Amino acid sequence: MNSCILVTRLLLSGPFLFAPAWSYNLDVRHVQNFSISDAGRHFGYRVLQVGNGVVVGAPGEGNDMGNLYQCHPGTGHCLPVRLSSSNYTSKYLGMTLATDPTSDSLLFAAVQFSSNYKTEFTFLDYVNWKDPDILLAKVKHMRLLTNTFGAINYVATKVFRQELGARPDATKVLIIITDGEATDKANIDVAKDIIRYIIGIGKYFKTKESQETLHEFASKPAEEFVKILDTFEKLKDLFTELQKKIYVIEGTSKQDLTSFNMELSSSGISADLSRDHGIVGAAGAKDWAGGFLDLKTDLRGDTFVGNEPLTPEVRAGYLGYTVTWLPSRRTTSLLAAGAPRYQHVGRVLLFQEPKGGERWSQIQKIDGTQIGSYFGGELCGVDMDQDGETELLLVGAPLFYGEQRGGRVFIYQRKKLGFAMVSELHGDPGYPLGRFGAVIAALTDINGDELTDVAVGAPLEEQGAVYIFNGQQAGLSPWPSQRIEGTRMLPGIQWFGRSIHGVKDLGGDGLVDVAVGAESQVIVLSSRPVVDIITTVSFSPAEIPVHEVECSHSSSDKKKEGVNITVCFQVKSLISQFKGHLVANLTYTLQLDGHRTRSRGVFPEGKHELSRNTAVTPVKSCTGFWFHFPVCTQDLISPINVSLNYSLWEEEGTPRDQSAGKDIQPILRPSPHSETKEIPFEKNCGEDKKCEANLGLTSTARSRVLRLTPSASLSVGLTLSNLGEDAYWVHLSLSFPQGLSFRKVETLKPHSQIPVSCEELPEETKLQSRALSCNVSSPIFKAGSLVDIQVMFHTLLNGSWGDFVEVHANVSCNNEDSGLLEDNSATTSIPVMYPINILTKDQENSTLYISFTPKGPKIHHVKHIYQVRIQPSVYDHNVPALEALVRVPQPHGEGPIMHKWSVQMEPPVTCHREELESPSDVAEPCSLGAEFRCPVVFRQEILVQVIGTVELVGEIKASSMFSLCSSLSISFNSSKHFHLYGSNASLAQVIMKVDVVYEKEMVYLYVLSSIGGLLLLLLIFLALYKVGFFKRNLKERMEATVDASNETTGEDAGQPASGEEAKDPGCLEPLHEKEAQDGGGRD
Repeated sequence: MNSCILVTRLLLSGPFLFAPAWSYNLDVRHVQNFSISDAGRHFGYRVLQVGNGVVVGAPGEGNDMGNLYQCHPGTGHCLPVRLSSSNYTSKYLGMTLATDPTSDSLLFAAVQFSSNYKTEFTFLDYVNWKDPDILLAKVKHMRLLTNTFGAINYVATKVFRQELGARPDATKVLIIITDGEATDKANIDVAKDIIRYIIGIGKYFKTKESQETLHEFASKPAEEFVKILDTFEKLKDLFTELQKKIYVIEGTSKQDLTSFNMELSSSGISADLSRDHGIVGAAGAKDWAGGFLDLKTDLRGDTFVGNEPLTPEVRAGYLGYTVTWLPSRRTTSLLAAGAPRYQHVGRVLLFQEPKGGERWSQIQKIDGTQIGSYFGGELCGVDMDQDGETELLLVGAPLFYGEQRGGRVFIYQRKKLGFAMVSELHGDPGYPLGRFGAVIAALTDINGDELTDVAVGAPLEEQGAVYIFNGQQAGLSPWPSQRIEGTRMLPGIQWFGRSIHGVKDLGGDGLVDVAVGAESQVIVLSSRPVVDIITTVSFSPAEIPVHEVECSHSSSDKKKEGVNITVCFQVKSLISQFKGHLVANLTYTLQLDGHRTRSRGVFPEGKHELSRNTAVTPVKSCTGFWFHFPVCTQDLISPINVSLNYSLWEEEGTPRDQSAGKDIQPILRPSPHSETKEIPFEKNCGEDKKCEANLGLTSTARSRVLRLTPSASLSVGLTLSNLGEDAYWVHLSLSFPQGLSFRKVETLKPHSQIPVSCEELPEETKLQSRALSCNVSSPIFKAGSLVDIQVMFHTLLNGSWGDFVEVHANVSCNNEDSGLLEDNSATTSIPVMYPINILTKDQENSTLYISFTPKGPKIHHVKHIYQVRIQPSVYDHNVPALEALVRVPQPHGEGPIMHKWSVQMEPPVTCHREELESPSDVAEPCSLGAEFRCPVVFRQEILVQVIGTVELVGEIKASSMFSLCSSLSISFNSSKHFHLYGSNASLAQVIMKVDVVYEKEMVYLYVLSSIGGLLLLLLIFLALYKVGFFKRNLKERMEATVDASNETTGEDAGQPASGEEAKDPGCLEPLHEKEAQDGGGRD
């Protein structure tokens, strides 16, 4: 099979260059579509931007050899490219398109001439910088003679030189700009091979004669190469016209066509060009092991380079399926060649460019990892900073599968002479057959950061998609900045993203356009200018007056002025070569204290944020706003945050054509689109505007002693003062023992003017103390202020204590000098008293009553029994020495009664008796006269017996009753301990009653009493008899009642005569009398 490749070399020279400019994102709403009905479905298989148009490859099918088309976005038409020779038989013309990257843009040099000639920069200078603004920054205008003939000879001999960057095979173009007639005369035959344009500007060329003098400097015909302008401002439009004439497709002559006779080599399946080499892939050579051809400069010879050695494992590897140059200005340039079918996993080989007649040398092998991934099926070298050094090699594996994604792009970074993998790119999930990485194209810089960006095609993600990855200092961003779906632009499109090329401005707006191939059509995506919005936010006044927000101002009649905000916007294009009118439709929001739940400032109508729309141009425009404050703002230290957030809003249907009278809508650079400014509160700090506080702290114990009880509390008083200027963020910290727990804090004086809030900090197990953090009058403790604070604590049962409890307090603020801290601390020490839980009570089996009679026993032995219970303490401390005090009655007797007393304890101890000097009134009506002191052995239960002997020693002359008492109490050292339930709980007493009975002779009294009783009974009987008590007629009445009943029964049976009735004169008569009164009997 014979194949043919069209190789296009473009290298144009001239004195001026206008640097290319790129946009950030591609506009998918307004696109240009090219298609030719008879070009076949492969139209768009390859696209290549050349000049101001797009060359489209349409490889043939069947017997069709294919064709090339040049599409012009300006006209919207595509025309076939007519090749000047027809002695070739290529069947796939247009399958591969390439340009020499060294001539991808014009090379320029600049010479200024007057009476002398000065080279401002050479072609080599331009290659190094490519920025005319920098190269021409130090140019000083010459104002003497106009030696035009000498200047042309100077450029032809001194500027177009190979050592200064000129190329011998380049098309040479000379543009002469002059504002005066020539003042010299010379021969310019040395410039006959140079295309010469001359432009006359100004008043000297208004006549026909003066215009004809310019013809001798220009190429023929002079009408096409001589231009007359009134002003220098018209040069811009003229340069655009000249560029279209100069930058045309060349190389369609017979010498630019070549054929390869390597049968079945598929020569031309890929191609790439450099300054000295034309590389053509030959994937079918050597039994499909593959390789590539290094074409001679004149395309009349070639050198084949393949796998060495040619082993069986490299067969069917398809080396040369893709080739790409990896140029380097610091080291040797490399060539990468892909073999996507090597061992079914794919391989990329790196070859070193031969120097001085040497041969190509293989220096690195990069193998794929997944079978069938077609690793190496697409290659792309990336010069990130456009310095002539290839930093990245991108290797496509369009059939790679993983994580529901089809295709991968592996990124290799240059390391000395070779490349090492650093990361990878992938498309969206859900497209396992998407073929991401089938096409990779370096788009140079499209977002204004001076780093090259990359487009990756995925032609089978639905109907096709293109991903844009932006460059970074360390390589490429792993996330796409844009994913363009073909169906969003043209319904029914297929294979969108099968080819991509985007390095030129095709629309004349200074922005790059990207050509994307699809099935049977080509889409041209226009760029949008990337901009920054320059914002300024200012306030008037610059500080918020305190009187505007203080609580004391709430009843003031003083007018609240508030604060004025001025917000200014200005748009700045990141694309310096953008030629359109720049207008950004901006929507923005102003927010006050957005980070707070409650804002300290409000706009009119009580809102804390406002939203507005505006049109922003490169000329600064400003808008004013006003906000005020609610009264009683507590935080007067932290400045109020004013946040400005903005974004662009777009009008639907905005055309891309500048001639339509509409502006191209820009897009913001992907950076934070917000700004936050702070407006502080004014400070009461004197003339020096520096507040210096002087805090003082004293403490007092409001609790005299701490008694450790379950409900015990402790109060500490603190007095805080500020003898200096306003203190900011006053912080009071307290440390106290683990046994205390914070309860509350309150302000005693003044009551509500100065707020105090405290919070107990989390307990740290390593520390022996706890901490309390308090904010006092947050945020400002004003000059001359004084506040009394009371802090109250609870006690904890599981705490450990010493003899004293100490509370340490320290106060600080943000603006007190370190030399004034000596009075910022205070310590309060309070004695600790431990509880003793002692309960004493008398037992029921104590002797509580005895009696003496003349005939009874003379001696009674009595016992007063007491029980003492001592509960163990929950506190870890030493129990003090305990002593039982037993008091007994006075030793002298009560009448004929005498008594003696002794004390016994269990466990046994020795008690000491002491006589009381004066009678005690502890247990009235008892009198105690002696006291026994007995040491107490610490036990939970102790029995104390008071044993007494009470004896009748005399004659009982009269009856009497009196009491004998004993008492028990437990005493201890009261300076360290106290009774938990009071001293009465450890005091008990037994009162014993003593009854002395006097007895006399009672026989005569008993006899006389009996006789008197009998006489009284007799008198009563006689009295009853006299009144007839014993003569009642009860018997007669009962008999009469029976008779009456019988008579009534007989009358009813024999129907007695009317008017006859049996009567009982004693009982029934009264009843009949009553019936008569009631109206008679029955009928």
